Amino acid sequence: MGLLNSALQIGRSALLSYQSALQVVGNNISNAGSADYTRQTPGLTPINGPALADGMRPGAGVALTSLYRNLDEALENRIRTATGEVESDVANQQSMGLVETLFDPLTGLQVQQRLGDFFNSMDQVQNDPTDPAIRGLAIASASSLTSSLRQLRSSLVELGDAFNAQIAGTIERANSLTKQVAELNTEIVTSEVAGGPASALRDQRDALLRQLSELVGVTAREQPTGAVNVYIANEVLVDGGTSRGLKVVSRLDGEFQRDSVAFADNNNQIVLRGGNLEGLIKARDDQAQGRIADIDRLAAAIVFEVNKVYADGQGLTGFTNITSNYAVDDPSAVLGSAAAGLAFAPTNGSFYISVTDGTTGVTSSFLVEVDLDGIGGNDTTLESLVADLNANVTGVSASITPDNRLSIVADAGGSITFGHDGQSQRPDTSNILAALGINTLFSGSSAADIAVDATVADQTSFFAASGVNITGDGSNAGRLASLGDASIEGLSGGSILDAFASIAGEVAIASATARESVDASASVLGSLQAQKENISGVSLDEEAIELLKYERAFQGAARFVSVVDRLTSEMIALVR
Repeated sequence: MGLLNSALQIGRSALLSYQSALQVVGNNISNAGSADYTRQTPGLTPINGPALADGMRPGAGVALTSLYRNLDEALENRIRTATGEVESDVANQQSMGLVETLFDPLTGLQVQQRLGDFFNSMDQVQNDPTDPAIRGLAIASASSLTSSLRQLRSSLVELGDAFNAQIAGTIERANSLTKQVAELNTEIVTSEVAGGPASALRDQRDALLRQLSELVGVTAREQPTGAVNVYIANEVLVDGGTSRGLKVVSRLDGEFQRDSVAFADNNNQIVLRGGNLEGLIKARDDQAQGRIADIDRLAAAIVFEVNKVYADGQGLTGFTNITSNYAVDDPSAVLGSAAAGLAFAPTNGSFYISVTDGTTGVTSSFLVEVDLDGIGGNDTTLESLVADLNANVTGVSASITPDNRLSIVADAGGSITFGHDGQSQRPDTSNILAALGINTLFSGSSAADIAVDATVADQTSFFAASGVNITGDGSNAGRLASLGDASIEGLSGGSILDAFASIAGEVAIASATARESVDASASVLGSLQAQKENISGVSLDEEAIELLKYERAFQGAARFVSVVDRLTSEMIALVR
């Protein structure tokens, strides 16, 4: 009877084990369409049994002793890293596309076209400097240029702010995921202490880690307890059942708010490597706000270089009074020093101011020296410049306004012009007129505030097309027309027209590079996911084979039990 009992036990273990194995296969098949599922393999182990009469030990059947998840942890971490790189590149590429649109010559703000129109309009004024319509078109062209530069900068600021605003929401989603990972860690440890592997819970945790890697680059390391520790840049973010959490750290960088990411528990800033957060920050700093500095530098060059040439010209009428566009911080400070606070620095040199007497019509020209050589301690300040004008220039009264600007007023009936000695054009070698904003076309010092001088915009007769204060002379407009292609020191030797084309070209190259980065990182991720699919994915063909194998094994075990049952009945009948 003992042998019969052993045989029944063998059959029983086989039926139970293959029934469980069929359940595992069925679970695999049912999850074949689930991207987060990891294929499971039943671990069947032979059972050691009692010795037979001849001392042999064939065994006591089979048992399901393990449930194996077909998962390569090292490959999973590589996939998380690659996922973070893809998401970072995608965020950067999408953001770069928005920036590129602003610089596109067809769909963008057409700054390049406006620059060309402006310098072409100067050429038109040179050909017919007395025509009010042509002068008005030139001023309108200058206004369109300044408007497009301001709009471009404003659009870049808005994009940067939009990218920055997404950071807080992304961090909030990341914190929700890390909290869930920590909670699942606790559940998995508790479940596996009480029984076998918590495969479904582990699949849920792996899915959360993949979602987290899309937001911020992470790595995960499983601990002996079954929990995983999650790391950002080698610093732990999730430790077992505890999540340190992330937070937004805001700082003001000039006029821009720049949010960064730090650990919530100690405010230590995080250097991000991968994930949507890194892509957003890169797009904000490099592509949106980073381009603003380029546009500001170009706008400043346009203002100063155009004004330096323009200030040496004269309009159809002179000024009865004129006030500088730019104020100084300290009227007693040397004009070329930082203490003066001028956006554009004058140099050592001189300029001409001419005064026409309202009664006699006689024009007198005066040379005004600007001492900025740093020798002798007598360098020019705004106060000393006012004193020189009042002492040496007949027919005008100079003063400093309450907001520290230079004001020059002609005597009753008189008028003021600049840049000539009555016979020929005499350039301002000190650039003081352009630096202070006296007799200039543009005001402002960056793309944020560049504009056409209000006096010229209101009255086209003030447009300084002449070089020698002669009606019909358009030589100064001609100099302005040729400025677009001139080498500009402040633009690294390039021209104004080439400078914007260079910026637009850099944006286009950066956009193309971003697209290539997405393709490259996506290719790496695709290759890794294919490797994972070979290991962890469910193949219905393979599962069908396993299903048939376990079905046949179950049927054989049932047949075996039936035979043993019949033999047992016969044995009992013999005993009776």
